[in-house]
Amino acid sequence: MIFFGKRKNQFGLGIDVGTKGIKIVEVSKKKDKFFLENYGEINLDIAGKQFFRYFDKNTLNPSVDNITRAIRAILSEAEIETDKVVFSLPDFATFSITFDLPPMTKKEITNAVAFEARKYIPLPLSEVVLDWQIIDSNTEEGKNNILLMAIPKILVEHYKKIAGNSGLELIALEAEAIALKRALVNPNDSVSCLVEIGFQSTNVIIVENDAVKSTFSFDIAGKDLTLTLAETLNMEIPKAESLKIKNGLSLDNNECATIMASILSLIIEKTKRAIREYQSKENKKIEQLILSGGTAKMIGIVKYFQDMFDDNEFSKIKIKLGNPFENISYPPSIEEKMKKSASVFAIALGEALKKFEK
Repeated sequence: MIFFGKRKNQFGLGIDVGTKGIKIVEVSKKKDKFFLENYGEINLDIAGKQFFRYFDKNTLNPSVDNITRAIRAILSEAEIETDKVVFSLPDFATFSITFDLPPMTKKEITNAVAFEARKYIPLPLSEVVLDWQIIDSNTEEGKNNILLMAIPKILVEHYKKIAGNSGLELIALEAEAIALKRALVNPNDSVSCLVEIGFQSTNVIIVENDAVKSTFSFDIAGKDLTLTLAETLNMEIPKAESLKIKNGLSLDNNECATIMASILSLIIEKTKRAIREYQSKENKKIEQLILSGGTAKMIGIVKYFQDMFDDNEFSKIKIKLGNPFENISYPPSIEEKMKKSASVFAIALGEALKKFEK
């Protein structure tokens, strides 16, 4: 789903601007193999840096100056020279919906999508940019399944300005869900559920036949785990964040796991609901669930999810931690670092890989 034209280049550069950090990944392709050329991030410590926001807390628009400074710092520190970039769009800034249309020509579909958009988009169409793609065409049932995406035009202008002020050329904007699918799901994989648990929100994405079939996001995520620990143990937020990262859900610290269980159970229940609705509607079984995002780095979270899914309804779903660099070559010297932090670069990598799509 592209808001600007495709361009081929030897290198691909992807940038993921989150509420707590910015990740940048640069890759290259030689013959049929991908190589990690460079990567970098700025991860805000939530202690004492509330003033340095990446998104306005009232409008949710990106802070052009703050994001530009952060990106320029990463580009300089990592010595990244590629200047054509693909940005991800945060889930809370985009609107997406799937619906069915009868068989028709591409021109007819374009007109029909614009008509249908009026039913679903909560903003005047004059204020948004629309993009769509056919994610499933079933001639037997006589329908085309359409994925429609809309973002405010003002947001597009903000990202254009950020790119320009950072010395970059913006060639595409893309939803996080599409980038995650590209980075974490192999084209021949069975029906998959991606659960990206970030700092601000959680995204649940269903992927089938290498296409995003449905997306669902909610505002319960890493921040809530940290705040719950801080309030329950009567400690400062920075210390709670450190405790969350250090102990996670390990058996050696049952207290942390017990305290965070109420929040994790909400995330898992909402994920199960999304899976249940999809399986009921499509009459297909989801076979794997892939965790990603900063919270997915917590010790013991894969086992915790697997235990919570171990029931008659969901027991056949295999839980695993997403490894976006599984098919990307990189120096052996950073192997340990990649094991610890690979999942948080999934969105940025997905955007970098977009440059090589036909």
